[in-house]
Amino acid sequence: MGTRRKIFVTILIIWMIVIFGFSNQSVTNSLSLSDKVASKVIDVVLKVGEKEITSQEKAKLVKNMRLLVRKTAHFTEYFILGILVFKIFEIYGVKRTLIYSILFCFFYACSDEIHQLFSDGRSAKVLDVLIDTSGGILSIGCLWFMKKRKELNRGD
Repeated sequence: MGTRRKIFVTILIIWMIVIFGFSNQSVTNSLSLSDKVASKVIDVVLKVGEKEITSQEKAKLVKNMRLLVRKTAHFTEYFILGILVFKIFEIYGVKRTLIYSILFCFFYACSDEIHQLFSDGRSAKVLDVLIDTSGGILSIGCLWFMKKRKELNRGD
């Protein structure tokens, strides 16, 4: 196996473990992480806007941002997964890279949601599978279009 293949496969495996790790968190730990991210975002926005708010107002904002942070995380995890899977299929010369990459992301999203059923306080949501798969589809679609554009410019 070539060095490039080894690197991409290794990165893919590590990324799948990262996704698995996030899904393995208890609901308490997962919500805490989401709230920390939301709090940091709020701090940056307030600093840029040179505005101050009370701790109660900030707590309310954090709670209101929680869902957005969580769904954005889902989308982003699978956006990255889509890039890695597409590139690996491309490196290996797999036909129908677009379709197989999307299917890979979809089935990993399904398995990820099933895995969450076994994590303390977590549940499986069809919406999360759709968000995950959408993240993968966007990155895969962008790479596919760039590949096709490059082929057209070369005259392939």
